[in-house]
Amino acid sequence: MKNKDILTFREALNEVDYIRNKTFAYAVFRNKDILDKEIETINKLKREPHPDYINFENERTLLCRTHCEKDENGNPQLQYNPDGTQSFKIIDMAKFNDEYQILAKKYEDVLKDMQDAKKDFDEFMEKESDVELKKVRLEDLPDDISANFLEKIKFMLE
Repeated sequence: MKNKDILTFREALNEVDYIRNKTFAYAVFRNKDILDKEIETINKLKREPHPDYINFENERTLLCRTHCEKDENGNPQLQYNPDGTQSFKIIDMAKFNDEYQILAKKYEDVLKDMQDAKKDFDEFMEKESDVELKKVRLEDLPDDISANFLEKIKFMLE
């Protein structure tokens, strides 16, 4: 399993901890404890943003507000993106990009630091984890479980 799987597996355990079987319940309990300790470590690896990153974000937001469409009350117009997020509707993207490049140059060290931190974290999350989870045998599970249930706990089946 990779480090990134730890978070997914922990969520899966929350979804199946209602099953009443002492062998399975014990395995879920132990695995939750093991994964929680790993999640603590993962959370410690997330670096705090560069101290000047908030300044960059404030200036970037101001730049967006300056170059975006506004409604009749002068409020910025937002658009919905395919990924479910919102963004400003920029009027003149070329002019916006020119000013953004100046801003990015001003905060070059900050942006590089943030990119490096993200890269390091992403690389860590892709590495194999040495965590060993408690396994259960199929025969230790109740008879009335579904394929969906098995899919969620396949990481802990022997």
